[in-house]
Amino acid sequence: MLRVTAKQQLVREIVEVLSVLNEEAKIIWGENGLVVTIVDGSHVALLSAKIGNECFETYEVEPVDIGLELGKMKDLLSLGGSDLVEIDYDKAVGMMNVRIGSVLRILRGLDTSTMDNPSLPDLEFNSRATIDSEKLSKSLRAAKFVGELVDFSIDNNQLRVSVQSEAGEGVNVKFESGELGELSCSEPSQSTYSLQFLEPLTRKLASGITDEITLQFQEKYPLKLTWKTNDGGAEWVYFLAPRVINDP
Repeated sequence: MLRVTAKQQLVREIVEVLSVLNEEAKIIWGENGLVVTIVDGSHVALLSAKIGNECFETYEVEPVDIGLELGKMKDLLSLGGSDLVEIDYDKAVGMMNVRIGSVLRILRGLDTSTMDNPSLPDLEFNSRATIDSEKLSKSLRAAKFVGELVDFSIDNNQLRVSVQSEAGEGVNVKFESGELGELSCSEPSQSTYSLQFLEPLTRKLASGITDEITLQFQEKYPLKLTWKTNDGGAEWVYFLAPRVINDP
């Protein structure tokens, strides 16, 4: 049994952020909230969320996994309005009823046995910086004018975002320690990542979802982004594999 109600803002946040990476997700509903972890089709990026039950208006759940087509939820949310989203699910028939105001959408859950069960990497990083989400998004949008790969570098004084094209064109953005909410670095680090995966996500986060994003990275390590929403009740983590260029 699952019966919950939530503000549209919360459901839209979950659906739209997950949709940056994949159009299908396995939602693990537990007694204290939901957990969802997805990867993109090429397994280059991973996104995971823990949404506490306190984020919902009402929450009555017996643990259940539900496979969801995110696009169908986005279609329903596009109707707008201020009504709460009411969701109930009957495991016996595998159907989910989603109501927003006078509109009832009946969705069939996906077969979760065929869906990925990714686990989060357990890594220690030697650097950490917290930055305004709009500043990060703007720097990555600028980097995309020049190329598809972006370099992050960090030391005790600054975080740098840069890209250089073969023709010699480039974009360089520096954030001094005073511009960052947090900056720690045990040794200078640099690593390269794909803007194809990174820029759409940060643009979405900067659209009002979160004010700050924390970055952790080092050479040949994944990039790790973390952020919180809903007064800390929702915790998100994102990993993006590095682009490693082997020397000849």
